[in-house]
Amino acid sequence: MSNIIQKAVIDKSGIPLFKQFLNLSSLRHKLIAGNLSNVSTPNYKSKDIDFHAELKKAVGGDNHIQAKLTDPAHIPLGSSRDRGPEIQVDNSREINGINNVDVDKEIANLATNQIYFSVGAKLLAKKFAALSNAIKSK
Repeated sequence: MSNIIQKAVIDKSGIPLFKQFLNLSSLRHKLIAGNLSNVSTPNYKSKDIDFHAELKKAVGGDNHIQAKLTDPAHIPLGSSRDRGPEIQVDNSREINGINNVDVDKEIANLATNQIYFSVGAKLLAKKFAALSNAIKSK
């Protein structure tokens, strides 16, 4: 019964997309926080994800072949949605004399990412409120 509800209500309402949006935003927040916490670590390389490209991949907005993994031992093919986000390591030269972490850039990314997360959380809450209203009304 719950599988029917999952497919008929939850999946069609867009909730899984908002879940992916919040997961990507959360991962990016962790990466940025890690960059900031390693600002004085010698030879540390900053990390990030291409948030917009990963979101586009989650939505299915690219024209690449997407394969669904049916077993965890299978090798992902193409730009499968089952594959986790690609974490990009910045191999550029040292900026601050110790490593390549640019504190100003990281703080700006953190503020932008916080806005993304807040908007995504509010939109998801509105989706659940709409579902709740639909269930309560007769």
